[in-house]
Amino acid sequence: MKWITILTMVIGLVLIVYSGSIFIQSGELAQTISLEKTGESKGRMKLSPDMSPVRVILNTEFISRTKSQTVRFYRYAVEMTDEQNNTLLSKNGALTLRRENKDIPANELSRTRQRIHSLDVSSIREKGFYDWTVQLTNHQAEISRAHLEIRRNVETELPWTLWLGLGLLLGGILLGFFITRKPAEA
Repeated sequence: MKWITILTMVIGLVLIVYSGSIFIQSGELAQTISLEKTGESKGRMKLSPDMSPVRVILNTEFISRTKSQTVRFYRYAVEMTDEQNNTLLSKNGALTLRRENKDIPANELSRTRQRIHSLDVSSIREKGFYDWTVQLTNHQAEISRAHLEIRRNVETELPWTLWLGLGLLLGGILLGFFITRKPAEA
């Protein structure tokens, strides 16, 4: 019975990861924009209503520069405006990590990591040029590459397989709880 619990949780976790990945990468790649590793990058792109909905994704590659337990790797700020200076997208954030273990291996300081930030899904109302600005600031990491990805005609509804995965994962956890629970003595 224990192996059924583990198998249920593993299948649930695989479905969650797979569905999330498919959801973020849905639609067609419309444009890839290379960014400066640090500092401000600016540019202009052409968008039209037939591309809606559009997902904006920030992709980064970085190397950690610290073995601290609590880490703020880098900060980002992304803004997109139309020709009338109306804001289409304005997001900022930071990639942070709280490590459980104090014994961080030394090779972690030289290993390149990747991170995908799905920033927003927007509808394009008017055909035209859109200005974008991206600000990247290193803290306890060194960004080695970064680019914006614009995906057109993306999915906006979460796939049913994600919900199935969550159900299986939670069902496996509950089943595991009831299996390991000792019966009360009378």
